[in-house]
Parts: sequence; structure tokens; C-alpha cells
Amino acid sequence: MYRHHILKAAASAAIWALALTSAQAQLNSSVGPLVTYNEDLLERIRETAKIIPGNSPVSINFMKIAESHRTYAAVIEGGSDEPFISARTAFQVLYPSASVMIDTGMDETVHSFYGFGREEPFWPEKNELVQQALRGASLIIVTHEHGDHIAGVLRSNYRDELALKTLLTKAQVETLLTNPQLPEIGLASGDSSHYLIVDYDRYLPVAPGMVLVKSPGHTPGHQMVYTRLANNEEYLFIGDIGWLLENVAGPTLRPEATSERIGENRQAIMAQLIWIKQLMDHHGIIIVPSHDNDLLNRYREQGLLGDLE
Repeated sequence: MYRHHILKAAASAAIWALALTSAQAQLNSSVGPLVTYNEDLLERIRETAKIIPGNSPVSINFMKIAESHRTYAAVIEGGSDEPFISARTAFQVLYPSASVMIDTGMDETVHSFYGFGREEPFWPEKNELVQQALRGASLIIVTHEHGDHIAGVLRSNYRDELALKTLLTKAQVETLLTNPQLPEIGLASGDSSHYLIVDYDRYLPVAPGMVLVKSPGHTPGHQMVYTRLANNEEYLFIGDIGWLLENVAGPTLRPEATSERIGENRQAIMAQLIWIKQLMDHHGIIIVPSHDNDLLNRYREQGLLGDLE
């Protein structure tokens, strides 16, 4: 049964890859080099989501493989000293006969980096479920090139197998080659040839109903993932533009000291947060930050997210 699933996934990936090549050529000839986050961008993304033919996705699952413990004061300007649980996650977009993974989990060695010397929860059996979901996926996307989002591919026992269907952007690869967040996720010269490498200006369709949206700032290769389900519900996976929905609702940045530690562009992130808030408030788009533990649990209770299969 697993082999049959892989074959179906491979067939879907091949069809999407052909359509992606055509779509990228069309878009590269019609867009400029800079992203302007406005109403027009949303309409263009919605139209772009229709470019790749095929059945729309039907549901979205997630898995929390670990936790990092912070205070709200460390994740949002003006936050309190109350504890905040940062969920370490991977997402699975299900199609009728295929799936796309958004972010990839990480092993315990990489997880320990984020504890700053503290021992924090990590569930290897959940990470193994993510690994099997990655193996069964037609396509793997990462929101950005930090270890908790990409190490599940780069340090996997199935790395060679997963690389063939892992889509990385030129900016993500450049970071991994020249300035990785930690040595364990660095790419050696020549490694990038094993991955699917793309470059785009503003947005790029990658599967039916799914569009990448360029959003550098948290990292040079950061991107959002727009997804429209068959029931017309719209999701926007915002990666680490905000670690919790309160960042969007403000909109409110991370504390300046945190931004300096990460090396992020606060001006770029604020422009993104303002746009995302408009999508949430005026267009009903479901905003999915990667690390908001309480929000993700609430989405599960509301039936907006399921458990990874």
C-alpha cells in the first residue's frame, strides 16, 4: 500500500512539475522584482492559484513534534512574563490522491539548539510520523531556512529520497550555503543540485490551489504559502513572520532584541504583518503561524486542522 501511495504521489508531482515550468515562465514575464503587499496582490494570488490544473486540496493536517518554552515578552513587543509555548510543527496539505508538506520537522540534535541550554520536550515518535509523511508527499516546501523548518529534510535518514521532491528557493539555498543558522543544516558546495531550485519575484503556483508568496525579512528566503481548499476556505501559512496570531492582530513586531538576535528586517516584517492583518480582518483568510500552540489547538478543535496522517 505504501508503494502504491508513492507511485500516485510521483505521478501527481510529475504533472505539477510540468505545469509549474509553464507557469513560472508566464509569471516571470509579467511581474516586477519587488513585492508590494496590497489588495491587488491578493487578487493576483487567487488567480494564480488556478493556474495548475487538478483537484483542489481537501484538508490540512499538522503535527507538533516539540516545544520551546519562552515568555510572551520574548516573542512580542510589550509582552508579559507569562509562559508561551512555541510549537515546533509540520503541516500536511491533503489532495484526493496526493499531499504536499509545508515544513519538515527536525531531529533532537537540532531541537536542542533552540533550548539555549535548557532541556525541552521533543517527541521522536511524532517526528518519525512526519518523516513518513514526507516520504509519502508529492512535494515538500519550506517556509524558510531555519533548522526547525528544514532540518527534517537536510538531516533525514531518507535525505536523498526527499531531496528529489523538496522545493527550495534560490535565496534559501544561498543562506544554507553561506550563512546557515547552525552548522548542522549547512549545505556543502554541490549539494543544492539534488533539490528542486526555483527563483521568483512575487508569487509562484506550485500545486492546484497552492501559491508561494515571497516574504523576505525574517530570513532572506522566507515565503508564505497560500492554499485554497475545495470548499473555498483560504489558508495562509505565514511561517515565522509572526510567532503568534497576536503579532498579526496588533500588528506588533517581536521585541527589538529578539529581532537583532535573529538578524531580521523589522521594516519588511511590519509591512507583511499589516497586509496579513487585512487578509484576516477583511477577507476571512485563515492565518496559520507555525508556532502558536494555543491557536493551532483551537484550529484543531474547530475542525480547521486535523492530525497528520
